Amino acid sequence: MFLKTLAAAVTALSIAAACSPQARSEITLVEGDAFVGPADAKVTVVEYGSPTCPACKNWHDQYWAQMKSAYLDTGKAKFVFRELPVHGAIDVAIFSVARCAGPEDYFAVLDEAFAKQDEIVRSMQTVEGPQQQLVALGQKFRLSAEQVESCIRDPKNIDRIYEVDAVAKSLGVNMTPTFFINDRELSDFRFSEMSAQIDALLGADATPAPTATPAPIETTPPAETPAQPPSQ
Repeated sequence: MFLKTLAAAVTALSIAAACSPQARSEITLVEGDAFVGPADAKVTVVEYGSPTCPACKNWHDQYWAQMKSAYLDTGKAKFVFRELPVHGAIDVAIFSVARCAGPEDYFAVLDEAFAKQDEIVRSMQTVEGPQQQLVALGQKFRLSAEQVESCIRDPKNIDRIYEVDAVAKSLGVNMTPTFFINDRELSDFRFSEMSAQIDALLGADATPAPTATPAPIETTPPAETPAQPPSQ
């Protein structure tokens, strides 16, 4: 029900989109897992995360650039992001915008959502809600207000969240972020530890990645159930 209300409120902001950059003429949804790096990489890193999870933002801000530079841009590993809506409908909405932005912009949408996390979370406490934040997020990636609404309502996007939630539960994932490297869950996801495990899997040809002194990361338990899809 909240998603339906959220989508309706986004529609009310469509007039503001008139001055936005040209909207996409066509939307190509991300199908299945969104990932960076070679599809057939020897090492696969999987994160179960959320753009409104402070611990996920902490990891992203500290380590994402290092991960991307050392392993993804070099083709040594593949990084998969799987969407867990720890804060319900707002996460589902952000994930939907990212999926509608397509494979080329999916991770850029997440970058922007993490950068704007405090503003998005604060907007949840206001009378107006997060509608303007969602429209602004979409417009940055050439999605009109109408397209943002359509993305939030799209059953394919909503079903995807349920699929990820089911897989996460089957694996015993009970917090965000949770990381797996080649299907093995990590108990320590500081970059130095992740790098050591990735290099071991890559073998003798791996070049050790630079490390950073990390700040503590507190994990966030996921919501017990994902947000309900809008009634038809």
